[in-house]
Amino acid sequence: MRYVMASKWGLTEHFVISDGSGAPVFDVRGNLGLTQHLSIRDQSGHELALIKKHMMTTAHEIMLGGQRAAEIHHGGFFGDHYDIDSSFGRLTAKGSFTGWDYTISHGHQPVARVSRELAFREKFLVDTADGVNDVFILAVVLAIDAIHDERRSDEHHGGMLGGGMLGGGGMMGGLLGGNFP
Repeated sequence: MRYVMASKWGLTEHFVISDGSGAPVFDVRGNLGLTQHLSIRDQSGHELALIKKHMMTTAHEIMLGGQRAAEIHHGGFFGDHYDIDSSFGRLTAKGSFTGWDYTISHGHQPVARVSRELAFREKFLVDTADGVNDVFILAVVLAIDAIHDERRSDEHHGGMLGGGMLGGGGMMGGLLGGNFP
C-alpha cells in the first residue's frame, strides 16, 4: 500500500496521511517537540497508535491499542541506521535519512520503502509490503523522522531539541515546518 505525506506543514499540530490516490486515510495529531507525543487516528477519530518520546534520550516508543509495540533508536557510530525493537520482532531501517530514501526490513526482508517524490509539491511516499501492519510502519517512519531531526538539530544548534515532521529543524522545522535539507 502506498501512503503520501506532503513536505511542508508549517507549525501545525495536525496533518493527514493519504493513500496513493490522495484520499485521506489517517489523521496525525500532537507534536513530539512540544507535547512529547503524537497520535495516529483513523478518519472517525479512533486512536490507532501513539508515539511517545523518551525523556532525556532520542529514543521513541510506539503504542498500539494501549500496549507497547516498539522502541526506536538510532544505531551505528554516525546514526546510519535505526533499530526497531518490537513485538513483531527486530526491524532495521537503513539508507539516506536526510534524503528520505530508506528501507525498513525485518531480518533481510524489506517491509517498507520510504522515498521522496519531487513534483510541483514535494511529497514523501511510504510503500508498505503486503501483510504488514501499516499503522505500525507509519508510526515507525514518523518516529525515525523525529529522531533524525532531533539529532541533526542538536548537532547544529547546541542541544535545542527539534521534532522532524513533527516540528524540528532548530526549534521548529523539519519536514513539517521547513528547514528540510
